[in-house]
Formats: sequence, structure tokens, C-alpha cells
Amino acid sequence: MNELLTFLLRLAGGGLLLLAVLHIPIGRVLKWREDGRRLSAENEQIFHVHTFFICLAIVLMGLPCLLMPTVFLEKSDAGLWLAGSLSVFWAVRLHFQFFVYRSDLWRGRKRETILHWWFAVVWLSLAVLFASCAAFQLGWIG
Repeated sequence: MNELLTFLLRLAGGGLLLLAVLHIPIGRVLKWREDGRRLSAENEQIFHVHTFFICLAIVLMGLPCLLMPTVFLEKSDAGLWLAGSLSVFWAVRLHFQFFVYRSDLWRGRKRETILHWWFAVVWLSLAVLFASCAAFQLGWIG
């Protein structure tokens, strides 16, 4: 079980780093700069700063998964808190995918529907992976 979780953590870490980098082309496709200019100066700055910190947070989640997955698997209070917290984070993100984003933004639109479901699977996978690491920390599995 330890080897499988280590592999999955490294895979997730690489994926999280890729997701952070993909915010650059995503921002271009969704025209964030142009939309930001239509906001007040304060809201434009907040939008760009929050986007930067979201990317930074994703990088800071991805790096330990990729480079030091043992922090999630060696039994410790910190490892349990980290794994449990990240599981909750991604579970809440999954909830937002269905109950906060308006469905008319993706339903009936092929590309958006594919992306919606793709990311739903990614958020679910991350929530389950980190929950599994927390369960491993607690001795419930492995």
C-alpha cells in the first residue's frame, strides 16, 4: 500500500504543478486580463493577486507530493493534519464544481462539459488520495 500511495502522490504532485502552470494559458483563453480591465482598479488587483496565490498554493501542495511523498505516509501528527486538510480542501473544491458553479456555464457545451467532468474526476481523485493517506496515517489501511 505504501508503494502505491507513494506512486499516486508523485503522480498527483506532477499534476498539481502542471495545473499551476496551466493557469497561464487558461487565463489567456478565458481573457482574464481583458475582463480584469473592466473591474474597478481595486477588484482587478485583488483578482490578479488571488490568482497568483492560488497558483502558489497549488505549487506548494504539489512539491511535497512529488519530491517528498513520505511526509504524507510517515506516521506523525503533522502528516495526518496535512493529509486530512488536503482531503477536505479537494472535497470542498469538488462540491463547488457542482453546487457553486452555475451549470449553464457547461451544460450543453461540449468542451466545457468535458472539462467540467474531467476536473470533477481530478478533484475527487485528489480528495480520495489524501483521505487514503490520512487513513494510512491512522492505521486504518495498509
